[in-house]
Amino acid sequence: MKKWKSKKPIKIFTLVCIIITVVSATINFLLPLLSLYKFKIHLNAYNSIGIIGGADGPTSVFVAYNSSPYLLTIIFGILSILGVVYLFITRKS
Repeated sequence: MKKWKSKKPIKIFTLVCIIITVVSATINFLLPLLSLYKFKIHLNAYNSIGIIGGADGPTSVFVAYNSSPYLLTIIFGILSILGVVYLFITRKS
């Protein structure tokens, strides 16, 4: 009975990691491909620069870009694979 209780959190964590991996892969890989196919727009090429301020106050420059969009997919993909492998190994023994 103790083995089942210790596997339940690992199963839940692995399932959450798989869901996050699928959503992240969809946003990072499939959405840019769809936008390129439908609208001929490259989403990865755009960054944003905003300048806020004026003559009477300090000027602020905001730079927004996605530095590593695939990092989340890679991390949660590895965690998903490790969770599935662990569950298969403990199932056999």
